[in-house]
Amino acid sequence: MVKKLVVAMSTSCLDYHPYQHNIRILRLNIELGNRRYIDGLSLKNGDFQNWMLENPQALARTSPPSRLEITKFFLKIMDEGYREVLFVGMSEALSKTCARVREIIPLFEGKMIIRVFDSRSGTFIEGMMALEADRCFKKGLSMEQTLSRLDELRSDCQVMFGVSDLSYLLYNGRLSRVSGFVANLLRLKPLIHINRRGEAEVAERIMTTARAMRVLSDRVARVLEHGSYSVFTLYSGDLELHRDLEDILESRNQLRHLPSYPISPVVAAHIGPHAFGVGLIRAPVHETAKNAA
Repeated sequence: MVKKLVVAMSTSCLDYHPYQHNIRILRLNIELGNRRYIDGLSLKNGDFQNWMLENPQALARTSPPSRLEITKFFLKIMDEGYREVLFVGMSEALSKTCARVREIIPLFEGKMIIRVFDSRSGTFIEGMMALEADRCFKKGLSMEQTLSRLDELRSDCQVMFGVSDLSYLLYNGRLSRVSGFVANLLRLKPLIHINRRGEAEVAERIMTTARAMRVLSDRVARVLEHGSYSVFTLYSGDLELHRDLEDILESRNQLRHLPSYPISPVVAAHIGPHAFGVGLIRAPVHETAKNAA
């Protein structure tokens, strides 16, 4: 039987997933001043949050691994006997990593098949898709069958989050400068939504964080009206904000004990230290996900 493997990015939150899996992590880079770190390896979520809070005027830079780093990463996988690899990546509108992986595919022609799947999303939505692909491979499904399953998941998922300051998204070019400038000027607390094209856009502009959480709760309720979804929460470091969000989702949506994931440093660099969010993906997915009817 051909050995198959799933590869995900360090942005997928799988570093913080509590259950075992056979997914390899391709790690991105993050620069703080003139020092470079490896996302989730030499720089953890907590350490990066402390850096952002201690350096409020400083902004980190992020980058995908180099062509050489990616080539070495996949060569190691090939040396372990794998012949088919499925790479599940962050939205190509938000990261160049999928494109970088595609660049090295010809080097493995005739030796190992590498397929790239653009999640058109981010954070644990990527992670859930990678977990589902891993489950499909363990069940004996082919590469094409697995890609078809991921297409289904991609067609019905949502990531929404609130931020206190759009400077991070604007600095790194992940958001329209015009809409972001206006929101920052008016000190609004915008809700950011990842659209169907995998782009980050301002969904609503709101005056207070508490109001932003209630609007987020309303949006979650509207999604859940249409079926059963796996739901999880996200936070970039402010645990008090995250607890407030959990309380609102419990009181307004009857969603209790949801899985929660700290956002990786590379993603947190784009949204800042005071971000909170919710992800939803059509259930059933992996047995570890939380279902909400």
